Amino acid sequence: MSVERMEADAGTVELELRVRDRNCFFVAASAEAACTVGLEEMFQRSDGRLLEFFSVQGTSPNRVLELSADAPAIEEVRVVRSDEDGGLFQFVVAGPCVTVTLADVGAVTRSVTASRGEGRVVAEVPPHVDVRTVVETFQDRHPGSELVARRQHDGGLEVTREAFDSRLLGGLTDRQLEVLRTAYLSGYFSWPRESSAAACAEALGISQPTFSQHLRVGQHRLFDALFGGGGPAES
Repeated sequence: MSVERMEADAGTVELELRVRDRNCFFVAASAEAACTVGLEEMFQRSDGRLLEFFSVQGTSPNRVLELSADAPAIEEVRVVRSDEDGGLFQFVVAGPCVTVTLADVGAVTRSVTASRGEGRVVAEVPPHVDVRTVVETFQDRHPGSELVARRQHDGGLEVTREAFDSRLLGGLTDRQLEVLRTAYLSGYFSWPRESSAAACAEALGISQPTFSQHLRVGQHRLFDALFGGGGPAES
């Protein structure tokens, strides 16, 4: 799809891109192991590295670990949940990443998937961001990528969702939200527990006492927003 005549429109624009860049681990892994890979959640740690959670189906956890050991962009990997056909994996990433590319030009990643060597990325471009710049930057950084769809959205539903998220999460600091997300995705709240506080803290590059403090305060503030306690959050 040509981007030569793309113009800014009201509302957000959703882009769907095909990715074949083998420097992206999710694409390379899906090709090497003939499996399906999907990004569940990601955020940036305080040291600048990315913490990403990927689900993998169609290959063994050991095969995923072998592939990640040979991937220059992957610094650490941990199996959160597994079965004989895949599982949920936690990666610390410090190399080429489609989500970083999109963030650098002001776009928001909505989904990242790959199957048998072909990745699909869906991104949302806000009204103030130039769509052509997003696409061209993405293609420059990830050779062989193609724009396969462009959809216009008025954003009405997103405004409602954003208002809800703002009310619920507005009382949390960035670190508290990061800790809560990591604990949830790592299975810290599962029964039986799938990850310890120490493992979650290590994933974030912080000490266990710091993790536990942010977790407790974050939970208190989240419950206060949910149940309308109205009192001051625990400090």
